Order: sequence, then structure tokens, then C-alpha cells
Amino acid sequence: MNETPPTNRGHLSRRRFVQGSALAGFATFLAACGRSATSVAPSVAPSSAPSAAPSAAASAAPTATVAPTPKPTMSAELNFANWTYYMDVDPNDETKFKTLEDFKAEYGTTVKYPENIDGNDSFIGTIRPQLVAGQDTGWDLIVVTDWMAARLIRLGWVEAMDLGNMPNVVANLQDVYKGVSWDATDDHHVPWQSGMTGLGYDEAKTGALTSLDALWDPKYKGKVIYLDEMRDTIGLTMLKLGLDPSKATVADCDAAVAEIKKATDAGIVRAFMGNKYAEELKSGNAVLSMAWSGDMVQALLDKPTLKFTIADEGGMLWTDNVLIPKAALHAYTAQVMIDFCYRPAIAAQIAAYVNYISPVKGAAEVLLAKDPDIANNPLIFPPPAILEKLHIFNGLNEADEKYFNDKFATVSGLG
Repeated sequence: MNETPPTNRGHLSRRRFVQGSALAGFATFLAACGRSATSVAPSVAPSSAPSAAPSAAASAAPTATVAPTPKPTMSAELNFANWTYYMDVDPNDETKFKTLEDFKAEYGTTVKYPENIDGNDSFIGTIRPQLVAGQDTGWDLIVVTDWMAARLIRLGWVEAMDLGNMPNVVANLQDVYKGVSWDATDDHHVPWQSGMTGLGYDEAKTGALTSLDALWDPKYKGKVIYLDEMRDTIGLTMLKLGLDPSKATVADCDAAVAEIKKATDAGIVRAFMGNKYAEELKSGNAVLSMAWSGDMVQALLDKPTLKFTIADEGGMLWTDNVLIPKAALHAYTAQVMIDFCYRPAIAAQIAAYVNYISPVKGAAEVLLAKDPDIANNPLIFPPPAILEKLHIFNGLNEADEKYFNDKFATVSGLG
């Protein structure tokens, strides 16, 4: 199906956050959830991890048959495809990745990790023939965004995971990520890193903003930017209308598009765009925008009057997810690798490098002792009051996905 791919929001703007002084710019964000600048989420109980290379005798698992089926042993290698800047580089050797070296030290598995994903559609295009044929793609783990994960799962191109092999994932996955409509059993995907979509604005020009209604306010005519990513703009518009983006229907799409059209017809919307909205806010060409959390951290460093907040009505949560492609040769080792990354200590060292939202409970507590600036950064570890306000967009079937994209392309002028 032809689809206009979403803007690579995180992948164009991933950069090291400037620590310390940047936190002062999050006062509005923190005030919205009543969080002090020195607190972190409640600690969680320690989690367990699968043992290295379990023997057949020690790890036999009961099945529906009379004789138990032994667990596979760890493979000597694992092939992991991911985006750039999404794994922690070893500070002592920038040609290596610390978490992957730690995994090898514990399990003996060499992880081949080429950082070769630069777009959801373009990457999946390279392995589509194998997926269609039910053949090994050459990858044991791949990382794709929500909408692509939903599509691959719907098409049957993803292996189910045995959560019994993944005790850390079961124990430490944040509740907000559980039970998504496109993988209700939570056994075909695991969240890798996330970002938020909310309001970015120049407080010197607008005052403090707390409602999505501001995006339709005539006093900002010609100074408001909407995102060119359908799920974010439709999602925020649905929230304004009191609708739930996690249950989005064709009727909801029609209602949202009609609401967006009101703003475009009134000349309120300056443009629909991707990451460039941050430059528009910094230059003063715009005073308000739908915004991605990662971009706004850097933007507010450049212009301290800029703020980022999740509105009272809520915001969107987008996630890049790790999947095991159908017919992967090392599926068991892949599950152990995912679970390894859900140990709070490992998740903490990944989060400290990539600086996006970690889905792992307990990572903030680990970082509090090592790097409190990161641990207390609400754009990396959003407090519970903010997480409760975030919504994951519904997984659409093929027909509905085309309908949503076509309608959005028309109203945004991006078609």
C-alpha cells in the first residue's frame, strides 16, 4: 500500500542533550504535573534475568505434549538492525557499544549491529521479499515505529515472543505501553525508546499555555504550525474533541479533519511541517506549534522563552519498537537480548546516551546516583502524572490507514 511515511521525528533530531542548565527550561512542564525538580518515580523491586546459555536439563519447559521441550541454547551471533544513535557507545572505545559488549561478556554472543535503518519504509523494503516468502531476513532483531510495527504484525511477518524468557520485560515495562490495540497480547513487540507530542510555544509571546484549544485560537493567526505526521496531528485534534486516539475510527478521522479544516480556513495554521517547526519557533515566525519532545529540548536551549508541555487534554506517545522478524534464525537469543536491555542498570546506560524516553521501570533510580540531571529530566523520564495523559495511536487496518492518510493529505495540502 502506498503511504506517505511519517517524518523521521526522532531520527533527524537525535542529539546529545545539554545537561544541568537545560532543566531550568522544563519548569512549565514540571509544574503541569506537580513534580519537583529533584524527584523521580517510585522505585521498583529488583528484577531477574535469564541465565547465560541455559542447559537443556536446567531449562526444560512444559508444553502441551507429554515430553517437555528443552529451551534452545544461546547462539554465537545475533544480527540486530537499528537506527543511528540508539545504542550507547563505549566511552573507552567509540568503535564499540557498551551494552553489546556487556551482553557478549555475559552470554558469549557477538552482536552484529550496523545502524542501518534510516527510514521505516526504506528498511522494510530491503527485506520485504523474504518476509513475504516466510524466509529468514538476515536479521534477528529490527526496530521500527508504532505504525510499521502494527502493519508487520497484522501481516503475520513477526515472530511471537515467549514472555517466559523475558522476566525483566514482564516486570519492568511501564504500564502505559501495555495492551496496545495492534498487539493486545504484548508478545510480538517490545518498546525500545519513545518520545512525546505536545505543545511547543514561546511563552514571551503567548503566556503559559495549558490547552490544545490554543492551536485554534484566532489571536495566533498565521503563527501556528501543525505537524506533517498524520498520527500526531490527527491524534492531538481528537484529544481536543474529547476523542480517544487509541481507538481512532474513520468517523473520528472525519471529525478531526473537519476541525483541522476550520483552522486552515481561518488562516490560523502557518504550515504543516516536520522538524523545521523548531526553527520557526526560534526565529519568531511562529509562536506556537504541535511539537516533539526531543526537538524542543535543543530549541529551548537556543531560546529560553520556548516551553514544551503536555496539554490538559493529553498528548501523544510514539515509540520505536523492537521486533523479531518471521523465520529469524536466532529468535531465542533475540529474546534474551531484549530482556537484557530491560534490566534497569542496562536500560539506564542506554538512556544516558540516547536521551529519549526509556520504557523501563527502575532506570531512573539507577541514574539518580550516577547522573541526576538525566534522571530528573522529564523528557527522558516523564513523571507518572504525565505518562497517564499520553495516548498511543490506534493500529489501523490497511483500508482505514489509507483513508486516514488520504484525508490528512487533502486537509494539510501535503497530498
